Amino acid sequence: MSALDKLFAQAVASLIRIKLGEKTFFLLEGRLKERWGISVVEAIKDFIKFDATLREFFGAGADAIEHDILQKIFSLQSSKKGASLLTIENEDLAKAVLETYGNSEKRQILNSAFKDPAPILDILEGCSIPKSTGYRFVGELINDGFLTESGYSTTSDGKKVSKYTSLFSEVRIDIKLEELVVEVLIKDEVVTESNLVKVLQGKF
Repeated sequence: MSALDKLFAQAVASLIRIKLGEKTFFLLEGRLKERWGISVVEAIKDFIKFDATLREFFGAGADAIEHDILQKIFSLQSSKKGASLLTIENEDLAKAVLETYGNSEKRQILNSAFKDPAPILDILEGCSIPKSTGYRFVGELINDGFLTESGYSTTSDGKKVSKYTSLFSEVRIDIKLEELVVEVLIKDEVVTESNLVKVLQGKF
């Protein structure tokens, strides 16, 4: 599952609901639960299942629906070697980024994880946060897609432990009157893993 797709899933589902209307949205979700036992949000994270089900309802018209929705979520352009500049177009998602990076404890965790991808315990040891609070925030960051797995480390007894890193290498937030503009730098390897990016680029 792509970390970027996980981050975007809720916003995409909300716009799908508006575009298709309540009745069709619930029919779509019912079909997803019938086939795979998952919700629309969960299917978007695993986009192949969402795409296949949407095509049951709309055939080739699913392409236009998906592209129209994703244009309202984000735009992407090359920035520098190894990274891309992603502009978040969706207001709810932009607010989520603002709230996450506006939380000093979560920002500490993300900064620590970006500098040196590491197991959760090691990340928290580099932050001045109580462990109980830290684990709760880490869980939220992983669930929301801001922290993503980045390989493994091996413990002294031979067990593999997941390492985590921040999804974004840089975040730029600009508030202009009533407009919130959020731009993030993201590693190209993360971008290429995203099915939603492939859809927007016409490569899915």
